[in-house]
Amino acid sequence: MGDSEISASELEERARKREAIGLSRVRPKAKAVVHSPPEAGRNLFGAALGLAAVVAAVAAIVLWRAGFYMSGSYGGQTLAPPEAGRLMARDDFDDPSFALSVGGGEDADLGYVGDLYRIRVDRAGEMAWATLGQLNLGGYRFEVDLRLASQGDFAWGYGGLIARYRNRDNFYLFAVDNDGQYKVELAERGAWRTVQPWTESAALSDGRRNVLAALDDGRRLRFAINSVVVYRVADPRLPVGDIGLVVGARSQGRAEGLFDWAAIYEIPIDRQ
Repeated sequence: MGDSEISASELEERARKREAIGLSRVRPKAKAVVHSPPEAGRNLFGAALGLAAVVAAVAAIVLWRAGFYMSGSYGGQTLAPPEAGRLMARDDFDDPSFALSVGGGEDADLGYVGDLYRIRVDRAGEMAWATLGQLNLGGYRFEVDLRLASQGDFAWGYGGLIARYRNRDNFYLFAVDNDGQYKVELAERGAWRTVQPWTESAALSDGRRNVLAALDDGRRLRFAINSVVVYRVADPRLPVGDIGLVVGARSQGRAEGLFDWAAIYEIPIDRQ
């Protein structure tokens, strides 16, 4: 449903809800990317460094294709923008298209606020999520736009996405917090294992709003922040499964995350 099909009263109610949680009355449009002009007078040393970077990048690609990268943190790959023609589904939450299924802690509030999806956790140590009901995706790139609340008790919150979700006892968690860190965890048969502990990443935005992604080609999982891959799981312990949104609170405080949109793109399956 486009804005032309929404009544003036519905638009006003949506704007009022956004104002109530401290946002602008309408969702801002994406800004054009501004490219800085090249620096003048680069010397031969700079050119040599550039050539070395290209050679290193090519070598990294060769090694990656050959399977030499194992699970671990990795901040060297920048993802190209997803191809529009590969879009499988997108939800801007103003006219919901995903049938979200709620799970996690009991002391949580999940639902739509204007043209956003909000997950709020009011008990320390709890986590809540909403899965998208996408069980047969094949190879996919799942992206979400997340803004974490950071004032007062909410400073302790974290949020992100889940992948290979089978049930509440089996899934991967990829989350970021308000301190410029990310983590990867695995729930398997109800037992939690820390795959990557809280780790600082320069890819996180200072504005507390980030685009997080999970890429699953059937053979490995990759997790990215603002198009920068920060972690790879080379041999996932869980089979393919659903995906979803998640917010949680540490051992103190509360948590709240606002999701502006979620999108799924098709990527090739790795059959090696």
